[in-house]
Amino acid sequence: MGDNSDEDIDGDGVNNDDDRFPYDPLESRDQDRDGIGDNSDDDIDGDGLSNLREFAIGTDPYDIDTDDDGALDNKDLFPLDPNERFDLDGDGIGDQSDNCQVISNPSQTDTDGDSIGDACDRDDDNDGVPDSEDAFPLDPTETIDTDADNIGNNSDDDDDGDGVSDGDDAFPLDPEEFNDTDGDGVGDNADNDRDGDGIDNSDDAFPLNNSETDDSDGDGIGDNADTDDDGDGVSDDDDAFPLDPNENRDTDGDGIGNNADTDDDNDGVPDSEDDFPLDPNASEASDADDDGWPSGQDPDDNDASNPGTPFIDTDGDGEGDQADTDDDNDGVRDDDDAFPLD
Repeated sequence: MGDNSDEDIDGDGVNNDDDRFPYDPLESRDQDRDGIGDNSDDDIDGDGLSNLREFAIGTDPYDIDTDDDGALDNKDLFPLDPNERFDLDGDGIGDQSDNCQVISNPSQTDTDGDSIGDACDRDDDNDGVPDSEDAFPLDPTETIDTDADNIGNNSDDDDDGDGVSDGDDAFPLDPEEFNDTDGDGVGDNADNDRDGDGIDNSDDAFPLNNSETDDSDGDGIGDNADTDDDGDGVSDDDDAFPLDPNENRDTDGDGIGNNADTDDDNDGVPDSEDDFPLDPNASEASDADDDGWPSGQDPDDNDASNPGTPFIDTDGDGEGDQADTDDDNDGVRDDDDAFPLD
């Protein structure tokens, strides 16, 4: 049969009208219309992917867009997923699904569940503190770790790590301070006047007690509370020199204690020459009536005809008991002494 009348010139079973190669019995289709029959064409659909490659990745070698998402198979990084085409950060997660499209994060970790991957999220735990300032960027319950012990301040019983519990620490975030005795906001270690009594610590015998500053006798009891500041055994109330342990009496009131005063009674006669150094009215042992009372103290006016009462001097201080206001010289006046002669 002549070709003009033969409906299948090459006899390949495909009508000439449907045969892209009517004179080639080995070819009949040219999917990509590149002039190469599909049987000989290494890229049947002309999408840039070889037939072998398409078979390997599962795409259709006869379809330039296997998943029909508008991206050719050779440009589509996810040619079998109609919802994905590109992967900007190359992490294997399509851009449509990637919670961080510009930074590779194949794990897709999203700590706070805000749909922004941690790789892109500036506040991973969504606690309001940027990761760059958050000691615990993945823990929404912690942000600060003052002592860098890996325990957040909210959980740490000793935030500054100074060994003092926060509950007992006046400065829980300062490892150099924990006490503020005077409550002035300055820690004791830095405060020059810890008890706020106006006296510098170096001059204060009780730097942590604002009711005391001095301890004259060094007995550990501040002078304000001590009833015997100089520790001489004489109560401050009865001591003419309460801060001088070497003195307690000043018979003549001249400001010089009897121990240092060379004329205790200020009668002009030195104590060394005065038979009655504590009696300004008597300096010599003149006892006309021979009753033992020195002149000036004798209740009988030293009348030789009236011997009177014998002279008694319990404490031997040269002053008779009748005139002596402290007969037993115990530092307590007779009027206040239940045992004036003991």
